[in-house]
Amino acid sequence: MFDMKKDWSRYFIDRFMWIIIVLVIGFFALFANNFFTPLNMVNVMLHASVLGLMLIGQAVCLISGNFDLSAEGNVAFLTVLAAWLMGTSGEGIADSFASGSGWGVNPILTIAIMISAGAFIGWLNGTMITRLKMNNFIVTLAMQLTLKGLSLTISKGKNISGLPDAFRWLGTGKLGPLPVQVIVTVLAVVGFNYYLNNSRFGRELYATGGNRFAALASGFKPDRTIVRSYMISGVMAAIAAWMLLGRIGESTLFLGNGFTLETVAAAVIGGIALSGGSGKILGAFAGVMLLSVVDNGLNLMSMNPNAMRLVRGLILLLALLVDAQKHRYKPKIRKTRNSNTTQRSTVVPTETTK
Repeated sequence: MFDMKKDWSRYFIDRFMWIIIVLVIGFFALFANNFFTPLNMVNVMLHASVLGLMLIGQAVCLISGNFDLSAEGNVAFLTVLAAWLMGTSGEGIADSFASGSGWGVNPILTIAIMISAGAFIGWLNGTMITRLKMNNFIVTLAMQLTLKGLSLTISKGKNISGLPDAFRWLGTGKLGPLPVQVIVTVLAVVGFNYYLNNSRFGRELYATGGNRFAALASGFKPDRTIVRSYMISGVMAAIAAWMLLGRIGESTLFLGNGFTLETVAAAVIGGIALSGGSGKILGAFAGVMLLSVVDNGLNLMSMNPNAMRLVRGLILLLALLVDAQKHRYKPKIRKTRNSNTTQRSTVVPTETTK
């Protein structure tokens, strides 16, 4: 029998973060000038676009029961690599800019190299974790430091400019009133959410994160699943790097800084369990949207940057508190439902009278 109270409680819990976003938007619409305007809403989505792509990779790794701390290093390295491949030889360039390779590599080939390099870095992370049994936290942290070191070595600590317009399309192009990067991010989030919910890889991913040994006993291949999750993370970081570099127009020293913390925070805020095995991409994207809305609203209210960090920290703590209570409450709902089902399915024999 349908229990309206319990079903509505679960419905509310599953969509709690989207409800919070609506409330926060309402607050800033009342107290921040020019917040709830079409132009500013597009700005909020622009802020969420690059982070949203990186979030997909981070969420996939977290669901598998692993961290990927190399994402921001991946973005830093791939933006520098792309700018260097397409850049000029450096004659007449200001001292604050580094020279490129001088090869003038075709933008399409450069994009293919970026995505291939991102996938290879992800494969390397996954292989070291599964084959060599190295700790995922330390491996990806070391990879982040290595990639940032490579980016500084290639760029010599300077910016690289001179990107062709064809490369910048993802970061600056528009389809009607909407920026291309917003459309790409929304399609990627919706597409991955559907894929993980309706594919064998999605089932393997959740099983691996929930209980790796049980997944192995069920005929899945957890090691292969983990490697694939890191490759997905690497590819999404490469696309995010393409988008970010296209938007800015030159590689800088700080591209990608802080993205790792933000993606993990957004995923946790959106309901991805740090222990693995649960959470949805759409829910995690809600965490990205919340951070973007808060940043945008506080900027419009001219809040001190240090105070903004305080607010973001408090939001994260509140989200963790809500997430902990959610995971405590959901099993109670399932347990109650299972007991009700058992009672309904139990047939009590009755005596027959002759």
